[in-house]
Amino acid sequence: MQEPSWQDELIDRLVTDARPVRRLWRPEVRLLVWLAVVALVAIVVGERFVRSDLERKLQSPSFLIEVAAMLVAGGLLGLEALRTAVPGYRHSRVTVGTIIATLTIVALLQLRQPIHWGWTADVFFQFGLLCLWRTAVLVAVPWVWLLVALRRGAPLASGRAAALAGAAAFGLTFVVMRSCCRTEELMHLGVFHVLPVLVGTALSAGLGALLLPRWRSSSPA
Repeated sequence: MQEPSWQDELIDRLVTDARPVRRLWRPEVRLLVWLAVVALVAIVVGERFVRSDLERKLQSPSFLIEVAAMLVAGGLLGLEALRTAVPGYRHSRVTVGTIIATLTIVALLQLRQPIHWGWTADVFFQFGLLCLWRTAVLVAVPWVWLLVALRRGAPLASGRAAALAGAAAFGLTFVVMRSCCRTEELMHLGVFHVLPVLVGTALSAGLGALLLPRWRSSSPA
């Protein structure tokens, strides 16, 4: 008698563990809900931190291009994160190319900012820590929302899915923070605005790889 292969054992285990689940909304619909959550947080929380010169800043073409590019990148990253939770999904080259292009535009516009060499360490970190605290407050709900949404799906690459979620949440929070922080200086923006996006993405990837499989295996019927 032929011994069952590992594929047969896997299929038998999946059939045994199969449970009825509620059908999820399409990723595009879930993205709209998430963007509404981001907008609600930005209005309710971010309104307290809005820079006094925002109206004048919105008249700057480079600022508008930067914000628009990051909004597109953040939205597409969130969509790709939700799509990654769909088994068998493959990333579109057009979408990936658009994300790379928009992030490149944001990076180039950041590099055009002036460098202020007169910072003292106390002042530099005083303003920077304030921005970090505001970023943490603004990103918490959108980030957790996306991770929970991924948990309800079936991401095979948990780390990659969570990394996309982190990049999306921190990316859109970057936009909100640009509407809150008045400091237009390269070192400040790089350390306290751009770096949190990179660190948040890496942290999200680690948390996703560690927690998402456990959440999925322990989710109730």
